[in-house]
Amino acid sequence: MIKQQRAESFVFVGEEALKLRYKPLRQGVVVRSHVVKEITNDEHVIFKEHVDYVVDYERGVISRTSNSRIPDWSLHPMFGLKRFDHTLYADYSNQAYTVYAQYDYIADRYEREADPQIASSILPRTWSKLQAGAQVTYTVLGDSISTGGEASAEQWTYFNRLSRYLCEQYGPSAGSGITLLNKAIGGETSKGGLARIERDVIPTRPDLVTIGYGMNDQSISAAGQVSAVPLPQFVENMETMIKLLREQTSCDIILVTPCSPNPDWQRTSGRTVDYAAALCELGIRYNVGVADAYAVWEAELAAGKTPGSLLLNNINHPNDYGHELYLQAFLKLLHGK
Repeated sequence: MIKQQRAESFVFVGEEALKLRYKPLRQGVVVRSHVVKEITNDEHVIFKEHVDYVVDYERGVISRTSNSRIPDWSLHPMFGLKRFDHTLYADYSNQAYTVYAQYDYIADRYEREADPQIASSILPRTWSKLQAGAQVTYTVLGDSISTGGEASAEQWTYFNRLSRYLCEQYGPSAGSGITLLNKAIGGETSKGGLARIERDVIPTRPDLVTIGYGMNDQSISAAGQVSAVPLPQFVENMETMIKLLREQTSCDIILVTPCSPNPDWQRTSGRTVDYAAALCELGIRYNVGVADAYAVWEAELAAGKTPGSLLLNNINHPNDYGHELYLQAFLKLLHGK
């Protein structure tokens, strides 16, 4: 089955070859400076194969040329630094260096179709209301990733992608739709989420709540604490949020594991895997869905993607392709994979 890979992100270093996520067909790989061309965006560039970049279709790798118009990350002031402190740099992001590729490839296995029974068991309230043509209230709780992070536009955030998917897949009635309320706060830990869930989330009378914490919890605090929120406290905070939602609402709940931060960042504890695992365990214990973005992210890294190619701020915020990976975590959950 031929599929299209849209907007796969890359940050190139010199002429170093990077693996494409999938082996592209020979019809060509198109590389552009932005995910989509906006009518008013004069900076949008479509780069030329063999001029700005070359593709080895047999090996499934891509590299920039020596005279390429694609920015070279080796010129970034933080190039080659280990355990870097991002606060020492005026611009530490990868925004100016990130480009996006589109290509066709042959899927190596048949992808399972969406199963309404699986979705209705995970999201019974959301699914039934969409099926009935009723309006669904989806409230987002979490940290800066759940505010939209470094997505270039609202439409590319994982929660907007999820909203569109749910409406298209499970809302055949003409009147069905989703009202999205974002209550996430940048820089927040699970401690902050717990402190305000009864004030900011429960009063919205949600049908669906996604809770995305762990990135800031696992990070080394400014005071040097190994984890800003120790793992046992993180588990207790998340557990209490689940209980409060169940006691005071009838909403569907999905926990969202964090992606992996840049391993060269000074504030990374290296324990993201433990916080992600704790969320998966809570999902089993309380029978709530878990969108395991961490697992999807790690699969991308194992396949050859670089942290810089996925993190637009070069620290802990997914770029547009990274938000697509978050969506894939939701789809794996809803498809029973």
